[in-house]
Amino acid sequence: MSNLQLEKHRDVTFIWLNDDEGILIACDSCSGVGIKERDFVKVLPEVVGYYTAQVALIEILALKAQPFAIINNLAVEMDKTGKEIIKGIEKALVAADLKDKVVITGSTEENFPTVQTSVGITVLGKVNRRTWTLPKSGKGDFIAVVGIPKVGEEVIMDFGQETMLMGRYKNLLQNPFINEILPIGSKGILYELEVLAHSNNLAFELSERINLDLKKSAGPATCALITFKERNIYEVSKDISLPFNIIARFI
Repeated sequence: MSNLQLEKHRDVTFIWLNDDEGILIACDSCSGVGIKERDFVKVLPEVVGYYTAQVALIEILALKAQPFAIINNLAVEMDKTGKEIIKGIEKALVAADLKDKVVITGSTEENFPTVQTSVGITVLGKVNRRTWTLPKSGKGDFIAVVGIPKVGEEVIMDFGQETMLMGRYKNLLQNPFINEILPIGSKGILYELEVLAHSNNLAFELSERINLDLKKSAGPATCALITFKERNIYEVSKDISLPFNIIARFI
C-alpha cells in the first residue's frame, strides 16, 4: 500500500498507514463547564478532564483499538486549572487500566487570562490490520441501553448511580457476549441507534414500551448502546448494576 487510506466509522477516523498498521482518531470537547467566572455548569476541572477523556477513549476502545496517546488542547492556564484537568484525564486512564500505556501531551493558554473553561481532547489508537476485526452486529440482535442519559448538573448530582463511568465501560468491553458498544453523547439514543444500524446495513424495530427519552443528550457518554444475541441476554445483563433497557431489535 503506497498511499495513506482514510476511512470514517461512526465518529472515528481511520488512517491506514500500510498493509498492517492503522491509526484511529477520536475527539471530544467541553466548554462552559468548570469553576471559572463564565462557566454555566459549576464543577471541578478534574471532573471536566475525566469525563471529556472518557468520551474519546471509549470511542477508540469500543472499536477494539489500543489507545496510545491523548492530546489535550486546554483553553485555560496550566496553573492551576490545566493541571487539575490533566489530573482528571489521568484518572480516566487509571480507571481504564491504561495509565502506563498512553502518553499525554497538549497545550494551554498562557498569553491571556481566561474567564471560561474550554477543553478539546483527541485520542489516538492503533490496530494491526491483519489481526484486528471491526466489531459488528447481526440481524436479530437485541439493542439495549445501559445507564440513563444525563447532561450538565444532572451528571454531577448522579455521582455514577445511574450513569456510565470508565470502569463500567471496561466491564462491558470484557464481556464476550456483547457484540458492539456505542457510547451515547449529545445527539441522544435514537440518533446513535440510527448510526449503529447504518454501519451494520441493518434496519431496526423499536420496543413497544420504552421508558427513556430517546432524543435527550447523554452528555459525556453517560449511557451506551450495546448489542447481543437474544440467547445471551442473561450473560450480558447479570453483572450490569445500572438501569438496563432493551429498546430495539435489528431486522
